[in-house]
Amino acid sequence: MLTDTSLLTQKFGEGLEYEDFVAIGEPEGHRPPWDQRYGQLELTPEQDQLIRSFTREMNVLCLTGTWCGDCALQGSAMARVAEANPGKIHLRYILRCDEHADLIVKSTINGGFRVPVTWFMAEDFEPVGWFGDRTLSRYRSMARKALPPSETIALAAAPEDPVRTVLDEVIEEFERVHLILRLSTRLRAKHGD
Repeated sequence: MLTDTSLLTQKFGEGLEYEDFVAIGEPEGHRPPWDQRYGQLELTPEQDQLIRSFTREMNVLCLTGTWCGDCALQGSAMARVAEANPGKIHLRYILRCDEHADLIVKSTINGGFRVPVTWFMAEDFEPVGWFGDRTLSRYRSMARKALPPSETIALAAAPEDPVRTVLDEVIEEFERVHLILRLSTRLRAKHGD
C-alpha cells in the first residue's frame, strides 16, 4: 500500500470531483457508461442511513480512467456513497495518464498497472487502506467464464443484480474504513471520544 502521505495529499489536491472527472471523458465518448452506471446505483434508504451515520472524515482518492468499464461502475458507486455524506466523505478522482506517472508507478497490483485503484485516508491524509482493481463479485464472474468448472464449483452463486452487488461491496469498503477511523486510538484521543 502506498504510504507516502505527501504524495497522496498532493494528488488529492489535483483530483477532480465526480462531475468534473466524468466531463473530461466526453470528447472521446466515454461519458455514457458513467451516466448509465450512476443512474443504476441509487442508494436504498438503509444504505443512505448507514452512510449518513459516519462520524469521521475520510479523504478518498481514486486513480481511474474514463475509458474503463469497471472504473465507471466503481467510480459511480463511490460517487453515490460520497454524496450521501459530503461533510465526512471527501472523494476525488485522478486520471491515469502520464501527468500522474509518479502515482501510477507506486500503484501496481500483482506487478501490473491497474485501474481503478482507490486510497482511503484519514482527515489528515494518513493512509488507512486501499482498494484496487475489480471487486470480488466481478472476479467471481470472470472466473466463471475463464476457468474450468472444476475450479469454479466452490464460488458463491452469481448475484441476481451484479451492478448492485458492486455497490454493496463498495459500501462495505467505505464502512470498513469508517470503522477503522472511528475506533482509531489516535483519532479518539484527538477528538476526545
